Amino acid sequence: MKTTVLVLIVLTLTISALGQTMPKDADPVLWQRALKIHRNAIVIDGHNDIPSPMVDEDFDLASNSIGKFHKDGSPFHTDLARFKASGITGEFMSIYVGGEMLKTGGAMRRAMDLIDATYREAEKHPQQVMMCTTSGEIRRAKKLGKVCLLMGIEGGYAIENSLYALRNFYRLGIRYMTLTHNVSHDWADAHRGEVKNNGLSDFGKEVVKEMNRLGMLVDISHVSVKVMNDVLDISTAPIIASHSSARGISDHTRNVPDEVLKRVAKNGGVMMINFYPSFLDSRTNQEENDRAARLRPQIEALRKQFENDPDGYNEAERKLFAANPIYVADYKRIVDHIDHMKKVAGIDIVGLGSDFDGVPFLPTGMNGMEDLVLITYEMLRRGYSEQDIHKVLGGNFLRAFAQAEKVAGNRQISGQGSLKKLAPPKIGQ
Repeated sequence: MKTTVLVLIVLTLTISALGQTMPKDADPVLWQRALKIHRNAIVIDGHNDIPSPMVDEDFDLASNSIGKFHKDGSPFHTDLARFKASGITGEFMSIYVGGEMLKTGGAMRRAMDLIDATYREAEKHPQQVMMCTTSGEIRRAKKLGKVCLLMGIEGGYAIENSLYALRNFYRLGIRYMTLTHNVSHDWADAHRGEVKNNGLSDFGKEVVKEMNRLGMLVDISHVSVKVMNDVLDISTAPIIASHSSARGISDHTRNVPDEVLKRVAKNGGVMMINFYPSFLDSRTNQEENDRAARLRPQIEALRKQFENDPDGYNEAERKLFAANPIYVADYKRIVDHIDHMKKVAGIDIVGLGSDFDGVPFLPTGMNGMEDLVLITYEMLRRGYSEQDIHKVLGGNFLRAFAQAEKVAGNRQISGQGSLKKLAPPKIGQ
């Protein structure tokens, strides 16, 4: 009896090597088991927007980001210490190009800047991180105890309508491309706004075929449902949604509907669940929208007051939001989406795509990547097997990635590439 009590006390007081303090309502024995499973797993996160502040704010992964804020006022979620605490093996760095560049130009240059910033961090911190471009290298990074940095373009207009550019992005290490962001463009329609192509244009379909040929994963996050289905009609390799949740749980256009989930299961692809509470929970989404509308006059007044003081504006906005709180779904809601995807399409479809440093706030209970083990614990608490937990944490993505590599095979990157062309995008469209 005394031994049992002592063990429970020790477990309760434990702050794990993964960096997460045990939740107050957790079962100590189950928590310790979750830590072990998480530590042994290959954990892959499908989407992290930290490259943008690397370029725009001179952020270095070696910085202590806890309690610090982006220039837009949202908290940081990523740094080297948090990587170590997270248990992450593979992290997809988002080469995010905003849709406004369809009007201003410079999309390809922006992508190049973010790619260089990612390589710079890997070169500055070789003991902790390494660049990876294959499924085998992710496995090797796990053995070496390093974090594998991979890259995915967010916003297919970054290739500026050029398959030649697509191939060169592949050479630089890009291993997935989100076909658009929140805007429709010359060859793919977004999840909201203008319908320009009724899904994918003929050139957009050629982009998908060329990505299959190269071994670059097609990412259907941010696209319209018609584009999702067009991709599934065409793709001979597994596809992904790098950071999208289940529409059957939260009816948001950024989420994937059940009929698409079923098709992705047949395709062998993976849907990587986004952690943004407004995508996870309809109530959070509604309250966030209502607050924005209600506080619009005050926000506009703050913008005028702090017109030349962005830090002052961000601090004032944080205080305004703190004084007007909304319901924020907790981390268990992520596992609700896992449950739903498993029920609809099977466990082999599920992965994680946090959107760290790309969302204004995380679910209640999560402060950053160091809290990923909470998902492992909640899956274990709900009765998921260790095998299924490993699949969700990274195994499913590794399988899909390896299959995409197999489909590509031993091909010539340029010599066998498509020569179909589309005129460069018109600036200001």
